[in-house]
Amino acid sequence: MTYDIIIVGAGIFGLSTAYELARRGRRVLAIDRFGSGHPATSSTGASRSIRIAYDHPFYVDLALEAIDSWHRLESETGRKILHLTGQIDIGPQGKLEDLARIVRSAGAAIESVDSAEVHRLFPEIVLATGEVALFQRQAGTVLADAGMAALLLAAQRAGVTYLAPMRVTRIEMGETVVKVHTEGRRFEAAQVVVAAGPWAKELLGEAGLNLPLAPAVAQVTFLDAPLLVDRPGIAEWRPNGETGIYGHPVPGIGYKIAFDAGAEGWQPDVEEWQPDLIEEKRILNWLTRRMPSVAPKVSRTQRHPWTMTPDVDFIVDRHGPIIVACGCSGHAFKFGPALGRFVADIVEGGSAPDLTRLDRMGLKQVASASAPITR
Repeated sequence: MTYDIIIVGAGIFGLSTAYELARRGRRVLAIDRFGSGHPATSSTGASRSIRIAYDHPFYVDLALEAIDSWHRLESETGRKILHLTGQIDIGPQGKLEDLARIVRSAGAAIESVDSAEVHRLFPEIVLATGEVALFQRQAGTVLADAGMAALLLAAQRAGVTYLAPMRVTRIEMGETVVKVHTEGRRFEAAQVVVAAGPWAKELLGEAGLNLPLAPAVAQVTFLDAPLLVDRPGIAEWRPNGETGIYGHPVPGIGYKIAFDAGAEGWQPDVEEWQPDLIEEKRILNWLTRRMPSVAPKVSRTQRHPWTMTPDVDFIVDRHGPIIVACGCSGHAFKFGPALGRFVADIVEGGSAPDLTRLDRMGLKQVASASAPITR
């Protein structure tokens, strides 16, 4: 069967795109190497942060759209996906000023808060002398596994054909169609969206598009801290591009904390990584300093891949009949269904914004697997 669009990769980027295109009446095939939400993929796990505080208006607008989109998906599927408790941002004055200015210019609310207000919002957090913070109410947690399940359900209801586990081995651009080869089968479509996470670099390279992508392995630690499940999220930004820390509540578990940088070591055929206990100890040391009253009791620590670009911005653009949707750089999941709208618009002839284009200056550099998330 020939499809209108084939989606290679059914993580958050691919699955949300498949759903949106099917809603628009397109015949869509989504193929995933392991299956949506599998531990080997970038879209795995119980939770992700969601926030509207970004220092670029593109991301603020997309985050605001995402919150509405997630709520709509909750209504459509009857599944609880968002747990919005707000977020406290701590960091250098310049960074906080940029966040506040851009958020307010988008018409959204964000507040400057002193140590007394931080204590009222999150009694366990201790600020250093003179340290200030921001508080955004439209923030908190996306229940990631529930969100992926809801997207898959909605996509299949909308008519998406979903095949997994199935490995795509090659993408071949013909004169009138694109041929997608798997191990033993071949599919054809007018266009193909490559949303294959860390596997995208090799697939796109074989199709003639060499991108500066750096797959990494990131680690997150879930605390057995049920008293924190209604606390705000936290983002601790560091100066001079140093690695920061983030966290958010996870209903049924407690609280998740992690560094905002991954590490080298991703391998395409590894299906699950063992925790790095040295990194776990480092994040618990941070917990002891920032929240000294919280017991460092670990529920579990997990590792999963993500893919960095040199400038930490996504790559979403057209290359002939191929639409590239990758380079999530560790901060894409929160945008969920809004990503599907964004990519679907490009599939249907829209132009990519300068921030995500293939020909932008930011992609002229080399990506680092261990670079922190600075957006």
